[in-house]
Amino acid sequence: MLKQRQVNGNNFININNLQNIPIIKCKFGRGLHPSSQLTGGSNMPEDYMMNDQPLDFDDYANQLLEQGLLASPALLHGGICAVLVGCAEREVDYCLAAVSQALEIDIRGELAESSLHLIAASERAMADEAFEFHLFLPDDETEIGLRVQALTDWCQGFTAAYALALAEPEGSSLGEEVAEILKDIAAIAEAGYDDEGDEEEAEHSYFDITEYLRFATLNLYLDNAERAGTEG
Repeated sequence: MLKQRQVNGNNFININNLQNIPIIKCKFGRGLHPSSQLTGGSNMPEDYMMNDQPLDFDDYANQLLEQGLLASPALLHGGICAVLVGCAEREVDYCLAAVSQALEIDIRGELAESSLHLIAASERAMADEAFEFHLFLPDDETEIGLRVQALTDWCQGFTAAYALALAEPEGSSLGEEVAEILKDIAAIAEAGYDDEGDEEEAEHSYFDITEYLRFATLNLYLDNAERAGTEG
């Protein structure tokens, strides 16, 4: 099961009821329910490509390490998604600079090139009518505890970068629905994996929460795009 991380010596708090968030709180971009879009296998859509090859989570992690950074690729992708859904400006160079600032990470060289491709691919996937957008996470063969950690990293990156996006002059407004989604993401960012719990239950929780985040992000992106079009 998924549990909340230990804080100030307190015991873990079970937040397994986060599985219910997709049904309760998110309208899933024009009325879609996640069950209509569930797919097995890798979390990565075919659009996440670089030089005609799929962007690989582990290769991206190695690029971070080579630059002396211990950050997860998921953290960066969370930040990228927050900038894409929260800012009126979506040029890839601007997004890269904004993510670097929000996460306090110096992104340069080969890592910058990969990040620019990931930014462009993420926006293409968000804008795709087939809802091909997915979170950039380890593949499904990775041990569940590591995948849960990557999921929380993604949420931490998203919340940090979205705070920066809100501070932009033309950034998103914090409406009631957006506030609810951000509250959920902040809660998920504090999740952890109980290795003494049921692994099958953890897999279901992980999948449900990942799907919630996927469609919540699409909701934010589509709503911001609609608002920008109306104001334009």
